[in-house]
Amino acid sequence: MPFFDSHAHYNDEKFNEDRDSIISKIYHEDITQITCAGYNLKSSEFALDLSNEYYFIYATAGISPNDIEDAQIEDIEKIRQIAQNDKVVAIGEIGLDYYWNQ
Repeated sequence: MPFFDSHAHYNDEKFNEDRDSIISKIYHEDITQITCAGYNLKSSEFALDLSNEYYFIYATAGISPNDIEDAQIEDIEKIRQIAQNDKVVAIGEIGLDYYWNQ
């Protein structure tokens, strides 16, 4: 049975060493669609890049509350532009994070 991972962060730098091999491995383990979540401008751009590289990856674009202090007003307009791409399926990550910020 194929699975859809609705919230992944393969755009995170911790995957820099083995991102392609991990993505390939999970795809061949029947995780055949992935949404890669953007949490600031840079990660949203990278999520879109990954979605353009892999036909089975989709992206979200947004600025997390954890990253809002570092964001510039221009970043909001850039997020809007990214969100116009057909591979962007949602605005996010934008919610309140009660896991990290208690």
